[in-house]
Amino acid sequence: MPNPSYNIEDVYKEFATIDGYFDEDEDDGTQTKVNNEAIHDYCYYEDRQKKDKCNDYYEMTSSGVIYLLENLKKKCNLDDDKLAEYAILWLSYKLKIKENPIIKKLSVFYDSYIKTNEYYNKNINGDNLTYKEIIDKKKDLMDMDINEIFKLEAPFNILYYLYHEISDKHSDCDTNSNYANSFVNQFNDLNNDPNNKENSSYNKLLSILSDDYNNLQKKCTNFPSLPVYPRSFSIKVTLIPITFIFVAIPIFLEFAYK
Repeated sequence: MPNPSYNIEDVYKEFATIDGYFDEDEDDGTQTKVNNEAIHDYCYYEDRQKKDKCNDYYEMTSSGVIYLLENLKKKCNLDDDKLAEYAILWLSYKLKIKENPIIKKLSVFYDSYIKTNEYYNKNINGDNLTYKEIIDKKKDLMDMDINEIFKLEAPFNILYYLYHEISDKHSDCDTNSNYANSFVNQFNDLNNDPNNKENSSYNKLLSILSDDYNNLQKKCTNFPSLPVYPRSFSIKVTLIPITFIFVAIPIFLEFAYK
């Protein structure tokens, strides 16, 4: 894997920042807890006369995607493809936390919460593109079945946790080796999934997870290596159920980033 032109740690720091702005109330799953009022900065929908506060979890998630697009472009100098792919990975992570049976594809969320948000249609500073046009370049990802993209949420969650735990200033590789082992096992299953076909949407997102893990492994040489398969390799396998350990990760993250 060639060295990326951006700092991957900085990307995951931005995930952590916006993720800490809002979350589900543990005592009442129908309520969304706002931890930082800035989450409302990008809630301006075409059916409203002015900018207003986000009404619910999904509007906050839409606002969070704009935050990511803006800050990843400004601070991390990501190209447009990577911007959209990382934003969509984070979006799927947030939608998995609060699943909605109506959202069977990311495109349903796109039509309801992205296309109608005025901020997505504004030109980016110094660029003729809008955030909507950046997302539109990856409409193939938006057309993925939500259950397929949710398969990537657990390994993404592990990477999210590991990038918080392991950095240049704080590197605890031995303690977190079990998480690395779990990531590799899950990646192996996902890599063998029938949906993992060359140049498929599924394959593009899986490749990001692979690259980000390999980058982390440079700091933790005791972490196991990912299996070397052609990106187009796929056979039908039975996915190993996610063990109880991953239930604790979102709970840990909720406190770790506050």
